[in-house]
Amino acid sequence: MMIVPLLWREAARFPAALARSVALLVLVFLSHVGQAVAIAWSMSAVLHGQARDVFVALSLILGIALLRLVLSLAQASAAAHLGGRVRQAVRRRAMRAALVPARLHDTAARDGSMRAGLGDGVDGIDAYVSKYVPAIVQLLLTCPIVVIALVALSPWAGACVAAGIVLALAGPLAWKRMMARRGLDHWDSYEALSADLLESLRGMATLRTLGDVSGTRERLDDRSEALRRATERVMRGSLGETAVTDAAVQGGAVAAAALAIAHAVTGQAPAVEAYLILLLSSEAFRPVRDLSRHWHAGFLGLTAIPGLQRIGAFTEQRDDADPVGPARTDAAPAAATIPPDPGNGPATDDPCADTLEVTGLSFRYPDAPEDVIHDLDLTARRGALTAIVGASGAGKSTLFDLLLGFLTPRAGSIELDRRPLRTRDIAVVSQRPVLFAGTIRDNLTVAGATAEADLAAACRAAGVLDEIRRFPRGFDTEVTEAGTSLSGGQRQRLALARALLARRPVLLVDEPTSALDADRSADVIETLHRVARDRIVIMISHRSETLTEVPHVLSLDAGHLHRSAP
Repeated sequence: MMIVPLLWREAARFPAALARSVALLVLVFLSHVGQAVAIAWSMSAVLHGQARDVFVALSLILGIALLRLVLSLAQASAAAHLGGRVRQAVRRRAMRAALVPARLHDTAARDGSMRAGLGDGVDGIDAYVSKYVPAIVQLLLTCPIVVIALVALSPWAGACVAAGIVLALAGPLAWKRMMARRGLDHWDSYEALSADLLESLRGMATLRTLGDVSGTRERLDDRSEALRRATERVMRGSLGETAVTDAAVQGGAVAAAALAIAHAVTGQAPAVEAYLILLLSSEAFRPVRDLSRHWHAGFLGLTAIPGLQRIGAFTEQRDDADPVGPARTDAAPAAATIPPDPGNGPATDDPCADTLEVTGLSFRYPDAPEDVIHDLDLTARRGALTAIVGASGAGKSTLFDLLLGFLTPRAGSIELDRRPLRTRDIAVVSQRPVLFAGTIRDNLTVAGATAEADLAAACRAAGVLDEIRRFPRGFDTEVTEAGTSLSGGQRQRLALARALLARRPVLLVDEPTSALDADRSADVIETLHRVARDRIVIMISHRSETLTEVPHVLSLDAGHLHRSAP
């Protein structure tokens, strides 16, 4: 047996689902035992020429087989439910732990490695939780019962089967330890290949321009070869472990069968008891065989556990987001207070707020000679669009990261209506909106199901409803990955509608006109004016010529904000 306390704890978080899966698995096993008893009875009845008993036994065998089919289907459904619940909980915690400032600003982290852990790694633990854990509980509950029954029929046969079960469980431990070490190498190779492949696909145009396609091909080939070697090492260890298990199972069953035959030949036991010893000896090892099969099915997930631990997938986090401010006001840089769910907490009951006030805000990156943001004051009010302009590197994005809680200020406070600003108060429209492959509806409802009327209202406010309705399938129009099937303006306005559906009192808009022509830029600015009627809207831009209709334009320079003419 391979006990992984982390995954047992995850399964125990859902006791009802776990108990239902185990109970149904035990009933399936007992149906096998019951069928074995019925088969022994039928064989004994045939031997003694008892036709009526043969008919009853055969009917019983058929009935048990049908019952086992129903129980097996119910158990498979219960196991899938348990695995799904655990997988969902682990992935949710992993995503929350991954979307924190320390990781978002970690330049050493590789997206492909993170994707492998959050995707295949989390999926891989399903087999262990949904099948292996119930199988262990089944083994501990049922094997002693069958051994006791065998001891009652033949003490020596029971002893042989008990010894075989112990050897089948204890013998492969050395192999499993070796496989665990090799499994880590296997997962590292898998993770590295996933990261290299994702980065190569993202930078394909650059690689072609630089003429490094052949070099990239060689690097991917080396990664693939390393993964192949690691997989072969794991498979060789697995074959050794399987051989030990099978030898113990077969040895115990053969020894018990030999004793049963000896008893039958010498006339020491009635025929039905001899058949029972033969059949129950085989059934006693069924949980062991199931255990071995399920362990191999969940092996990839087990090798991913160290990576998921590093992410924080098994660490409990608070559901409520921490406030962004007030910040510490001491001179030394504060340790980052990381909100567990930046920007994606539950929507506020009232999306309206009147004033966002930033006072004395200062921030300096580690090892930087001076503050990027220094003693900054900002007041933004509902009803009017506030724009911030500045040269590249002036600190506009840093200011947004501070408002979002991705960075912790060295000094100052950030308050919304005289209370600390929380990350769940803020919605964001980024410079390059992220759209997913799917329908327009899918992209608008990523935070949860939303009524058609709400979708229409948000899209109308964002100025994109008429364009959506002109599509033949409306909200069910397919969107390609990254939204490439839509124009830049449509992507921006869809992202804005999605932000409005989040019902947050503060909307941050990052360079919304950077990729648009003059007409489209004017449309976006007009849309933001409409949105600002019932929200606090702050946008940053480096194109001051697009802000002629914005009354509140502030210039960020040397860490300070100054009133600027549009």
